[in-house]
Amino acid sequence: MSRRRMSPAVVPPATVSPVTGEIPQITGRHQRRHMALVTGATSGIGLAVSRDLARDHNLILLARSINDLEELALALEEESQTAVLICPVDLTDDTALARLVSRIDIESLDVLVHSAGMEAPGAVDKITPTRWRAVLNLNLVATAYLTSLLLPALREARGLTAFINSGAGVSPRSGNALYSASKAGLKSLADTLRQEEAGKVRVTSIYPGRVDTPMQERLHAFNSARLRTEGIMA
Repeated sequence: MSRRRMSPAVVPPATVSPVTGEIPQITGRHQRRHMALVTGATSGIGLAVSRDLARDHNLILLARSINDLEELALALEEESQTAVLICPVDLTDDTALARLVSRIDIESLDVLVHSAGMEAPGAVDKITPTRWRAVLNLNLVATAYLTSLLLPALREARGLTAFINSGAGVSPRSGNALYSASKAGLKSLADTLRQEEAGKVRVTSIYPGRVDTPMQERLHAFNSARLRTEGIMA
């Protein structure tokens, strides 16, 4: 876990312990900012959400790549003068995720955005059990576990949990069984959580249409290759 510090012109420099990961005391207008945590923060929708939230939130950003997180944090601090905590983590590593949440020690969390996920094109008879587990672990299990770890902080703030879902979660199509199953599970998770946390935590699912993201580029390349193999495209 790494820390990006605010520029001294905005917030006085603070010494940050890499062991505890405690969020530094922020003074002035930054003290009044709400706190948001975003997964999958360095790419696609997660990146766009992070940039938008930076206008009026302090941020905790989760992704795999420390280099991408550092670059994003620097850009956000310059653009929005927001306080940013970056946390490189494998969301499917239960132990690492629990340790991370313990270290950052959030007492109150206003917004949690689940944007991390992976595509999984392929027919049912082409997908291995290993692939099934990997995709479900990231798209569904890790999301549920992180939510459970952060519920006390979300309840304290009466915060919002947003699940970035997909039309595949409600309208599955041939060749997309695994991804659709993971997103259908995510819908059920959100719907159940909304009932369980009624009056304590707000829960919403977002179903964006096709967005120009690296995931869509990979899916387009996969589908084009499949069609060429089947002789449908010249």
